[in-house]
Amino acid sequence: MARKGKSKVKSGFKCDEGRPACQRCLSTGRACDGYGIWGGGSLALTQYSQSQSRPKFTLGPPLDTTLVLSLNANEKLYFDWFKCRTSTKISATFSSGFWNTLVFQAGSREPAVLHALLALSSAHKKGVVTLDIHRNSPTSQMNQQEQFTLQQYVKAIAHLQPHFNAKDKESCRVALITCVVFVCLEFFRGHFATAQLHLKNGLDILWQMQGLPEANSGILALKPCHESTDAWIVEALSRLHIQVELFRLLYHHSCVILQPAHNPEKSFLESFANLNDAWKGLELVYNQIFHLTHRARQQTITATDHTAQQLVKTRLAQWHGMFQDFMRARPGGSNIYLQKAYQILRIHYAMTNVMAETCICNNETIYDTYTDKFILLLKELTKLWELSLHYQLEDEMPLYIMTTCMPRSIIDMGWIPPLYFIAVKCRVHRIRAEAIKLLRTSPHREGIWDAHIAACVAKKVVELEEGDFYSGVDLGDDFQLNTPMRDLDYQVPLLPESRRMSEVEAELSGAPMDKILLYCKREQEGVNRRTLISEYNVSEQAWNDI
Repeated sequence: MARKGKSKVKSGFKCDEGRPACQRCLSTGRACDGYGIWGGGSLALTQYSQSQSRPKFTLGPPLDTTLVLSLNANEKLYFDWFKCRTSTKISATFSSGFWNTLVFQAGSREPAVLHALLALSSAHKKGVVTLDIHRNSPTSQMNQQEQFTLQQYVKAIAHLQPHFNAKDKESCRVALITCVVFVCLEFFRGHFATAQLHLKNGLDILWQMQGLPEANSGILALKPCHESTDAWIVEALSRLHIQVELFRLLYHHSCVILQPAHNPEKSFLESFANLNDAWKGLELVYNQIFHLTHRARQQTITATDHTAQQLVKTRLAQWHGMFQDFMRARPGGSNIYLQKAYQILRIHYAMTNVMAETCICNNETIYDTYTDKFILLLKELTKLWELSLHYQLEDEMPLYIMTTCMPRSIIDMGWIPPLYFIAVKCRVHRIRAEAIKLLRTSPHREGIWDAHIAACVAKKVVELEEGDFYSGVDLGDDFQLNTPMRDLDYQVPLLPESRRMSEVEAELSGAPMDKILLYCKREQEGVNRRTLISEYNVSEQAWNDI
């Protein structure tokens, strides 16, 4: 506990008075005099919230529109924006009962959810509306809209307090739904660290509600979901969790693995009924890869780890066979939406293939063995690029604008993680250069994954690793996208182990982000240590090597 001093609350913890959520309260779950949230909050907010009645939340029609009708004119505009624009955009490729149904059901009954949705809608609309403004005037301010976002955020926090006091199943559901919305809101605003704190707290609440007693060693084993409400909540949290774990995969970190309830009748699905089933199959594989990667960084590899790795590869092969059957039964044809969805699944299957082969090896040269798999992954990504709308490189906006102005933000899995993975882990110069070019063609955000940031970091990693190693070599970097590699590209020598960075970590600092801190593992006095090697200043658009 912190030492006593001035400006303390009764708990003895000092509030940092961050808006709209005190960071210390956010991370510790304690009440404070600031804008705490998960179990905390300002005294004024707590007193306000305790005076409000807490309607019982149950899923099912008919919708109670009284709460929505009580909104003022401005709030109704933002609710309509959420209904018509944000909710349809946010889940992108894989439809979600959470965004299509549950948030509307919950928002019609629970003020905490409703005001969280209004804050999210405001942040989304700000990104869409201000893009053209920023093109002409980067210093334009949207103070009124940001103020509205914060007001709705604070209202949502206030209405959450009775649910934390109650701690029953219905209150946990409301807290989790609101938590998911808050995570998405903070991703939209470019407050990446705060979003991750929300997600961590959401997983803690999920464990209290759905976790099995035997869950340990960083594995969150879940009970079966008997109601669609709980299944949708788990699905939404799981998708966000996968995104964040992929972002943190390349370096050692505290890792939580989601393990769905075991069905004794089926150890693995026999067929996919829809696209979401197919994605959930890949999520299972991703979590197993995360777990194996984490174990490999902590201890010496054992025969058990090799057996577990083989099981992952077997499940991937099973998944691929089932996916092929699914596509044969439902050919994409001229349906561009279905073609894109299939392509995203192919991409993530191709990436998990590389990850499954390398997850228990900590030597960077292992990736050289799988150049053919990187080429296949890049081909799948290029096919998605061909299906998608192209974005002109010359229209690219500076990172200091796009950090908080993201008209193309989604909260779904896309192509940014695989492109970043190629750029950082494949040491064939032409392949990683093409991955970075593809990243720059689509300046959007996929949850925590921002295409501008990923391209910026990947380009810096390549520069630091390669240095002057290829001095005098014709790298042919002026190539056009989707053009065949030259024979010379295959002959360019690979970087030696001594030049390669391991456990690359990009820390997104600030709210909104104003710095990128780039770390990697470096040997110091015979020990590999996490070392800060460069810092990117967003406003100056420049790296400063340490």
